[in-house]
Amino acid sequence: MKKHSSDAKTILNHLGRLFGFLKALDAKAGVDESFDYPLEIIRQTMMFDVSVLYKVSNVIEDRLILEIVKKIDPNGLRPDLSEGGRLRVFLNAPDSRYVNEVTAFLTKQTSYENVPDTGCDIIGYVYLPESFGGAYLFGGDFCGKESSVKYYEVAGIEIMCNFLSTLLMKTQFQYQAEIDHLTGLFNSYKIKQKADFMVRRFERKPLSSACIAMGDIDFFKAVNDTYGHIQGDLVLKKVGEILSTSMRGVFDVAGRYGGEEFLLIFDETDETHAFQIVERLRRTIEATEFEQADKTGKGQKHKFFHITMSFGIASLTKNSDIKTALEWIARADAALYASKRNGRNRTTLYKETP
Repeated sequence: MKKHSSDAKTILNHLGRLFGFLKALDAKAGVDESFDYPLEIIRQTMMFDVSVLYKVSNVIEDRLILEIVKKIDPNGLRPDLSEGGRLRVFLNAPDSRYVNEVTAFLTKQTSYENVPDTGCDIIGYVYLPESFGGAYLFGGDFCGKESSVKYYEVAGIEIMCNFLSTLLMKTQFQYQAEIDHLTGLFNSYKIKQKADFMVRRFERKPLSSACIAMGDIDFFKAVNDTYGHIQGDLVLKKVGEILSTSMRGVFDVAGRYGGEEFLLIFDETDETHAFQIVERLRRTIEATEFEQADKTGKGQKHKFFHITMSFGIASLTKNSDIKTALEWIARADAALYASKRNGRNRTTLYKETP
């Protein structure tokens, strides 16, 4: 039985669309999501029965450890490939089903060796540095006796691998340049840039409104002194997760301003609504149980503690007389310190002093 015949022109057209798809990827998109379209090209355009994506997890002595990230197998022809599962393949004597996986990994090139009755017919190699998660293997499997892989299909896989490697590294470099690695929020530079953009946009839309909130973890030094700096980092990470999941959507952004301070930006929001949102955040953080960790960072079951945060809010309206992002942030900072002076664990709106 031969593989269904594909068409070189159709593959070329899809590769052009793939380039546009990858260029449009958001820097915050997961690497795994970037393979959705390539896997569809392999299965539908190249007419393989199955398409599969592996992440290279590790190499232990003579064994290659592969995590099965995605699989498109509508007819259930490869029950040995279970999404989320792991394969342990011998590098020097692989199972016949995984010959091309091993060859692609060892040569760092596309492998399309035909293994009668078994195995993937074509597997490509996508290089990513270890700091970006490491390499990926992906390709198509025709579950028959004869591969009949065409030269343009091999070339198509190689082009996809090059596209993915180059553009994924670009998006990941961009991500690392903008994201605080500990909290997963925008870093200080990026969140200040967002605030500056908002102020400049306001010059063109003076009838709109926006608010920023500066938040600070209360007595954060005591957390570090009592539980250690690893615990402090875990607290910052958890607060980042709470802030990230609490944002309303694409109009709201959050960033780590510095140390234990966070800056939140609310577009098209007045003081009243911003206050309501921030108060919900403050109460959520107050009610959250933070797991106590040992000196290695490992959580200790049934040992928890609580923290609180103080916030200050400043609005941007036609009456604000704000010319720069720095002025806007300074007002939120002044409101924050009013919260600190008045007992902490509260939210304060900025008010002009007479």
